[in-house]
Amino acid sequence: MADERRFKAWNILDPALNRGSNGHHYWEAKALVDELRNRGETVRLFSHRDAPAADRFPGVEIVPTFSVNPWDSLSNDPVWADMENFIVHARTLHGDLSANDPSLFHHSLALFPSIRGPQLLGLFRWLNDVTQEVRLKTAVCLFSPRVWSDRSAQLHKTLWNGCPPRVKKDLALFCRTPQAAEGFKKHTNIALGVLPFALPAEAVAWRRSSATPPEAPMVVSFVGAARQDRGAELIADVVEQCSASGVRFFIQAKHETWGGTATDIMAGLARWPHVQVQEGVLERNDYYRAIADSVVLLAYHPGAYRWRDSGVYREALVLGAPMLVSAGTWMAQEVAQRGNGLNTKDLSATAIADCIGRAQRALPALRAAAARVAEDVRRTQGVARYISTVLGALEGGRAMQAHPH
Repeated sequence: MADERRFKAWNILDPALNRGSNGHHYWEAKALVDELRNRGETVRLFSHRDAPAADRFPGVEIVPTFSVNPWDSLSNDPVWADMENFIVHARTLHGDLSANDPSLFHHSLALFPSIRGPQLLGLFRWLNDVTQEVRLKTAVCLFSPRVWSDRSAQLHKTLWNGCPPRVKKDLALFCRTPQAAEGFKKHTNIALGVLPFALPAEAVAWRRSSATPPEAPMVVSFVGAARQDRGAELIADVVEQCSASGVRFFIQAKHETWGGTATDIMAGLARWPHVQVQEGVLERNDYYRAIADSVVLLAYHPGAYRWRDSGVYREALVLGAPMLVSAGTWMAQEVAQRGNGLNTKDLSATAIADCIGRAQRALPALRAAAARVAEDVRRTQGVARYISTVLGALEGGRAMQAHPH
């Protein structure tokens, strides 16, 4: 109801949201927008200037704002790239935000779901500018560096210590995983909250298909963007080593591929009778079905996924799918504790094939554990919990208490 709203508007400011956004990043944004609108809230999306098509967020005001993606590398200079990228990202974010009418933020909440360290200076400067004009509460989801170094730790500490107290008073910082929060605390002494993941209701409602007989061959799925940092270059060898095992594979070859086009990859893998390859983006229900009825392979490189979040992992959790995860990633720690999957001994085709064999022999127990974990995840995660976590951190001026110097 209108008289129950805590803010005039929820302004969601996401420089990573653009016309080409898909997968978990887009669906989480859509789930959040849909839930807020169902509650009667006014919602605006401040997107990349290559804005999402209006029909993807019907009835929502989209404000094309940002000119660079948080992950864009704007300099490749072998000596000065880090400094140049930092300066350009900071100044660009500040300029992009400052171009908007400050009245859009009066008595409102600003949520930044995708911010990296180099952008913080620009964000803090803008918040310092607008706090004189509007009463704004701000929540920021901060992405961890891929690797913590003395330089990255000092950067975050310097930026946070230099942030004006009046900005900090109405600012809550979050990250996506407990492991990332531990990394920030250890390396910077900045305490971040952990945001639940805002999966859409369609994913929460899914279960493993009852039409799939228990004795059916185990299906290993490899879905999402087929990038090298996700172990995609190993898949062909894994498929070959498992050719006599009775295991089947479902592989999604999207536009981000390794060593060639999606068509090339399809031609190479589809020659195996136990492999189904899907080229391009799946319809969402087909995507959920592919995960829910399979064992999900997350052959991620530990160096890239020591702290980094994974939408496929999140979706597999809530859909109750067992997982096979690379040792050394943060996800491997959780799987080992929960018992809803297995870890590879290392990141090689042989180790992955061995892990698949172990999963095949332990499949009933893995599926039972994954189903139990899914029930717990559905209770503790989701878009409603995401919203309540943000509101709870910002209520009553308590945001500052969560982030000591």
